[in-house]
Amino acid sequence: MISSTVPSDWPHPRSFYSSPNWLRFVDSDGVGRPAYLAEDGAGLVAHHAPDEGHPDYRFEILLDRDDDSARLLLGGRRGFCSPVIGSRRSTSALAELIDAALGAFPEVRGTWWWPYLPSEDVPHVVSAARSLTGETPGIHLVDADCVVQQVPADGPFASKLATSQNRTNWRREWRRFVESGLELRQVSIAEIVACGPPLLQQVELKYGNKHEEENLRATLGRQARILGEEAVAHAIFDGSRMIGYSLGYRSGQEFALRSIGLDYGALRNAAEYAVLLVHGPVRFAQENGIESLHLGTRSYEAKCRRGARVRGLWAVAPGTTTSKEKIEELAGSILAQLPTTDAAAFRSEIDAVLASLLVKGGQA
Repeated sequence: MISSTVPSDWPHPRSFYSSPNWLRFVDSDGVGRPAYLAEDGAGLVAHHAPDEGHPDYRFEILLDRDDDSARLLLGGRRGFCSPVIGSRRSTSALAELIDAALGAFPEVRGTWWWPYLPSEDVPHVVSAARSLTGETPGIHLVDADCVVQQVPADGPFASKLATSQNRTNWRREWRRFVESGLELRQVSIAEIVACGPPLLQQVELKYGNKHEEENLRATLGRQARILGEEAVAHAIFDGSRMIGYSLGYRSGQEFALRSIGLDYGALRNAAEYAVLLVHGPVRFAQENGIESLHLGTRSYEAKCRRGARVRGLWAVAPGTTTSKEKIEELAGSILAQLPTTDAAAFRSEIDAVLASLLVKGGQA
């Protein structure tokens, strides 16, 4: 039932970030100790990683807590999307898996948390947590991601966009790219490993993240070794020179965009970012019968205008208290970045999660 590696009977995941090779890639960095639990079509990922270096996966940093003791991390260590895995969705079944995971790591003394849960899974995990101790865990809005659902197999993708202005802009930016003389090609992940690190470094630096080029090359190299079969890469070329790329992975009917790299000094104001972010992946999805795109977090407004919807990502953490004030603070900052229609949908989603929980003892 419990394995230190992804078992061969791992349930079919709803997200690429719960797929076997992604989980193997995450574990290949050697940080912490993983455990995989699978039974009757359900699965659970657990990690004990007291030396976790990524701030977005440290309990005390993400949830702004004084307690920095290592809790058992459920759901996954990377990817910022950790849904419930498998088809068996009863509360007792999930509670049994959580309890078994805690038993495998006695050093955590029964403490755990599950970050980056999509909204639809929050009530299920809360119910499982409550069934174990009789207490309602705290829930915390920690982020939001962007998904494009129901990519049309036939007909232009622009027909899916919500407004005539968005449809016009979609066609214009592709025409602007074509007329620029730049070329979009699908390339191998090996080409991304060879040419992409300095482009990725520029994007990371733009967002305040300093990484050595060789460290980025090593990470991309591990992805190539472990995830090469699922990799789908697009690159923009100016002649023979790569000036931008996007790297994603296919898992079942989902395409998950993982990274974008750009040489900012070589861009021609030809919608290069939009082409790598959406146009290339959409064309690949339509050509290969893929139903949905996962575009990750941030850049909400740009992604919404190109057909994505924003969904909340939450953390469930026993021993903490839900703060409606903090939820509203983060929700408000996200809402301010969304077009009107998308903001209304996101607002309804947040309200629905809070209403479904009937939290006792907290502020929600």
